[in-house]
Amino acid sequence: MKTIKRISFYALLIMAAVFTGCNNGSYEPTSPYINYVGRIDKSNPNYVSFAYPGVTIQAKFRGTSITARLNDQAMPGMHNTLYCIIDNGEPQKIVLSESQYEYILASRLKDTLHTVELIKLTESFVGEVNFCGFFVGDKPSDAFLVYPDSLPSLKMEFVGNSLTCGYGNELSSMIPKAGFSPLNENNYYAYGAITARALNAQYVCTAYSGKGVYRNYEGDSENTIPHFYGKTIATKADSKWDINEYIPDILVLNIGTNDYQAESTTKIRVDSIRFIAEYTAFLQRMKGYYPNAEIICAVGPALHDNMEFFPNQLTRYSQCVLTAIQNAGGEENHIHYFETKPQEGPFGEDYHPTIDTHKRMANELVSFIIEKKLIKTGK
Repeated sequence: MKTIKRISFYALLIMAAVFTGCNNGSYEPTSPYINYVGRIDKSNPNYVSFAYPGVTIQAKFRGTSITARLNDQAMPGMHNTLYCIIDNGEPQKIVLSESQYEYILASRLKDTLHTVELIKLTESFVGEVNFCGFFVGDKPSDAFLVYPDSLPSLKMEFVGNSLTCGYGNELSSMIPKAGFSPLNENNYYAYGAITARALNAQYVCTAYSGKGVYRNYEGDSENTIPHFYGKTIATKADSKWDINEYIPDILVLNIGTNDYQAESTTKIRVDSIRFIAEYTAFLQRMKGYYPNAEIICAVGPALHDNMEFFPNQLTRYSQCVLTAIQNAGGEENHIHYFETKPQEGPFGEDYHPTIDTHKRMANELVSFIIEKKLIKTGK
């Protein structure tokens, strides 16, 4: 009887390899044994593409090693970075290179079941990443993917700009470094990702540095947040995202900071009437997409009332957001106002929040969600 059971077990392993599209330990990105969280372009049968920060690839495997096949499509002079997490251990940073295709994620593991996560740390303007699949070894006949653990039932999405991306958060100095480096951007330690992990939620980040509600940091209106929100790849004009792919239970909007910070770059004061109209329209659009979602309109932490050029920026900004919330139905329509404390030094790059500030913001947001009882029963 023991021999029969053993034969049946190995027969099942062979069948599993056949039905997952496995060839000598190799798994295509279309394998049903691979989970994706975030906006993924699946239009090419040979790979999946993604650009937003926080996009996550998950798998569970039996074997002693695992390799990922990745193509970095970063802008010249830049490199995308990912975190690799094996068996829920400490994240290890991978700096992608255009000259490298295979990345050994783990080796010399115990020959048992393991989990792997790949998480994009950098944002859309750094460039796309093409994921071409996994190779599980070292003995392909005994190494294979299995169905990954179920994703959390609670779904969260964070929409915003550089604050939500995690721009420059790996630095911490009272005299901030000027300019952007992808090596210093870590979306895993941005407030949204920290919040989602604290609440055991799926996490999607739809954010892009410098973008605003009706005008961007430089004063232009190209590809603002309402424009790129409908895209799978924010930098592609013809890219379209299917809203039904991911329906958040809690949607956090931290938008509008750049409209006000453009007062310093353009020397032109925010048009409050236009800002309120555009913000209201975006809220109504989100309610149309996600009628059952709790929407949190977050304010902070980058603006202060003593900002240069035009006074009372934080007060004017928060009042406009409150007006837009009321225009869209307010708390009766499950739209909430949340204000995080303004940041103080030390700072990340270009006066952005440090990881410690992101952690503080996440703690405030988690407390707000719990106190407001925004998580529906059973999530």
